[in-house]
Amino acid sequence: MRNITILGVTGSIGRSALNVYRNFKDELHIHAVSVNHSIQSMLSVLDQCHPEIAVVTDADACRAHFGASSAQYGDTVIVSGSEGLQQICSDRQSDIVLNAVAGQAGLLPSVWTLSSGTDLALANKESMVCGGDILKKLSADNGGRIIPVDSEHSAIFQLLRDKNRSELSRIIITASGGPFRQRAKATWCDITVEEALSHPTWSMGRKISIDSATMANKGLEVIEANKLFDLDYDRISVLVHPQSLIHSMIEMADGEIYAQIGPKDMSLPIQNSLFYPDIRRNEYNRLDLTKGLMLEMQPIDMDKFRMLAFAYEVGRRGGLWTAFYNSVNECLVAKFLAGTIRFTDIESGMERALECFDADNAIDKSSVTLDNIDAVQKLAMQIVG
Repeated sequence: MRNITILGVTGSIGRSALNVYRNFKDELHIHAVSVNHSIQSMLSVLDQCHPEIAVVTDADACRAHFGASSAQYGDTVIVSGSEGLQQICSDRQSDIVLNAVAGQAGLLPSVWTLSSGTDLALANKESMVCGGDILKKLSADNGGRIIPVDSEHSAIFQLLRDKNRSELSRIIITASGGPFRQRAKATWCDITVEEALSHPTWSMGRKISIDSATMANKGLEVIEANKLFDLDYDRISVLVHPQSLIHSMIEMADGEIYAQIGPKDMSLPIQNSLFYPDIRRNEYNRLDLTKGLMLEMQPIDMDKFRMLAFAYEVGRRGGLWTAFYNSVNECLVAKFLAGTIRFTDIESGMERALECFDADNAIDKSSVTLDNIDAVQKLAMQIVG
């Protein structure tokens, strides 16, 4: 029996993780879960899996619902705030912590998990984008493994398992192209929030759906791949694959290309991370090859999707540049979702912010520390407004 903790249990990744749990109840026990403020949805989860502890990170929401900062619900102790989140990441009661917290808020849970020597199933790409060097050192020092959950990075991770890394030429990350792959750039100024949220192949949260539409999400994945697999950016390629069935590929020195092909279901990379290094039988979703497949591959237009181009730029600069990119993007996406800026203002706002950061010498951009990452986040908020 493997004990697991699921952070962000009511989000899309968390729900997929519960799907895995339901199929492996004889092998998995959920020790702890967390939500931000979705308490009613959390209670439904507690009815299903009865963890020992649940955390509501929004302490005000917890007090408003329960009348206190902690409560008892059946067999589950409910606590609140960042202290509670740190507790379930650090208590070493789980064999693995699945971090599905959204955005940069997921960095500290990753730090706490790896500091305790516990394995980290990482679905929060911002952790690696902002603090990848910190996390890798914690992993090396304390023994907790970083196991990627993003479908693209999980695919690469699996494809590299039996390969000699010295024979690897490059990795190829696939992108669906989002909802505006075929839409003329001249019309982007008219894009509405509803249109940007309509992803053609995946059902995701609001923020990541906007990132997919701008291709910032693919930019974050490129940076994450650099951190996870120690590859130069010249050896990380992106191709548009509208069907989203090839999750990523690797090209070897002899030119042979290996691809991971599977259904559009995040339950599979989650399952592989929770049982790593073992492979368990998948009982809930398989790709039916008898129906035939259309597998398109197209080059990506970096002039059209400038957020991806910016990601390569900051990645090559290194240091705090990637954390700044992430923070600026989070601020701009929030403003777009709130209806205060246009869709095209996301990339123009990023361009202006990077120029401002380049001219700012108050922070040592080469020093990646938690304090400096926090300072960069505050600077991004000031610049974006």
